[in-house]
Amino acid sequence: MKKTIRFLTALLGSSSLLMSVSALAEYRTFNDGNITYGIFQAKPEEVQLHWKDAEGNDYQSLTRLKNALEDSYNVKMIMNAGIYSMNNVPAGLWIEQGKELNALNTKSGKGNFHVQPNGVFAIAGNKPYILTTAAYQKSKLKPDFALQSGPMLIIHGKMNPQFRASLESYHKRNAVCLTKQNELLFLMTIKGEPNLYTLSQGLLKIGCYDALYLDGTISNWYIPGQFNTLHWKRFVGMISVLDVNKK
Repeated sequence: MKKTIRFLTALLGSSSLLMSVSALAEYRTFNDGNITYGIFQAKPEEVQLHWKDAEGNDYQSLTRLKNALEDSYNVKMIMNAGIYSMNNVPAGLWIEQGKELNALNTKSGKGNFHVQPNGVFAIAGNKPYILTTAAYQKSKLKPDFALQSGPMLIIHGKMNPQFRASLESYHKRNAVCLTKQNELLFLMTIKGEPNLYTLSQGLLKIGCYDALYLDGTISNWYIPGQFNTLHWKRFVGMISVLDVNKK
């Protein structure tokens, strides 16, 4: 056994390669017709949200956030998180480390965020939640991390009734979902461009029980050993999955 361990350590070489193997073990794909979904299963206790750094400056990109986190953490995954407004502020609720940085948005408006019901993804006490905005308002949840986005794609195992198969809006998209067993999945379309109806159909087949749309078109992620190409397109909020054992 010791020889085997020494051999694997020599083969993998560095902690970064070990991290890549770990991340790959949590990543899989799912094909549904002409759409391929990348799926990253995360532990809730490893999930954080990021908007601004300690000096109050926006991280803005996957690259900058990755560089900032790598000094302290082994980074498993980073992706853009939710829709934002024209002034580069999250469109709705944003909570980091238990502190509310942007308030819940219950206003009506145009665009995907305002397609009802929209919802909230939250981590509270290392437990993940995906709730409609109305349900979140009624709850007594005190999240460590939370974001509001929209629309809800799946609510208790059923597709959002607002969606139609004929909707002509085809884009790259990303989402977050919980299975009925409360497994936390982050998803990205890596081939093909679905509308919200097709996206929701795919997530139901994957096993999502509650799912929240995050964004489209510009959506991207970093997974070491799998998706290593970083970019400088502007994001506002981002999600990270970090090894709980800091460097």
